[in-house]
Amino acid sequence: MAGLPEPLRGALHIVPRALVPLAMVATVLVGPAAHAKPPAPAPPPPVTAPVGASGPSHDAKATFEEAVNSFKYQDFDNAVPQLRTLLYPTPRVERRREWQVREYLGASLWWVGSKNEANDEFTALLVRDATHKLDPAVYPPKMIADFETLRDNLVRLGVIKNVAQAPEPLDLAQPPPFGLMFVPFGVGQFANHSPGKGAAFLTTEAVLAGVSGVFYYLNQRDGLLGPGHMSTVNQATQLSAGGAFFAVAVAGIIEAAVSWNGAPR
Repeated sequence: MAGLPEPLRGALHIVPRALVPLAMVATVLVGPAAHAKPPAPAPPPPVTAPVGASGPSHDAKATFEEAVNSFKYQDFDNAVPQLRTLLYPTPRVERRREWQVREYLGASLWWVGSKNEANDEFTALLVRDATHKLDPAVYPPKMIADFETLRDNLVRLGVIKNVAQAPEPLDLAQPPPFGLMFVPFGVGQFANHSPGKGAAFLTTEAVLAGVSGVFYYLNQRDGLLGPGHMSTVNQATQLSAGGAFFAVAVAGIIEAAVSWNGAPR
């Protein structure tokens, strides 16, 4: 630079000084980017577990099995919290198991002495199924009596409907015509809904009528051979069987007439 003219050497000194503001601006713009941390990589997408491998449904099933085992082994102190987790805050079991869980929970609370809480569970059970019954082979009579008393109170308060078995319908059928009472061969007894008596009269009268008819035929046949040839024994048998038939028929008519209003149903 020593051999350069004076004006040129002055220009060279001015140029670096003029570039200083530009360098400062570049430093401001580039500096933060140079010192900034590289962006963190995006987290990988969550892996979805296969359906049924784990999750709430699997946990609920395991809890249900543990609770049932605790109940069956009469470990009610553990059964109560296990059963509660299956119902609260929302049921975690399907409906058909919910009633079983609620029954077990109410029974467990009853056994540990929490009768009021047991009634709450039994009430919820009866509201959902008013016909529910406790198995007398599993539960003591006192618990069953308390359960039935609770049911009666809920019916009286109108919380549930009365589910008592309806009485058998009365037999409002009209009695048979009285004229049938005068028909022999057990017709009156059958009309009065007494099949046993009807069969007895029918059989007896049919046999007597048959015997009388057979010997009537024999007597008529023998009588055609001429006077004095008719068998006295055959004639006596015919008359006896015929008389017995009429006697039994009359007895059947009287019995049917007497039993007409009070016929067994």
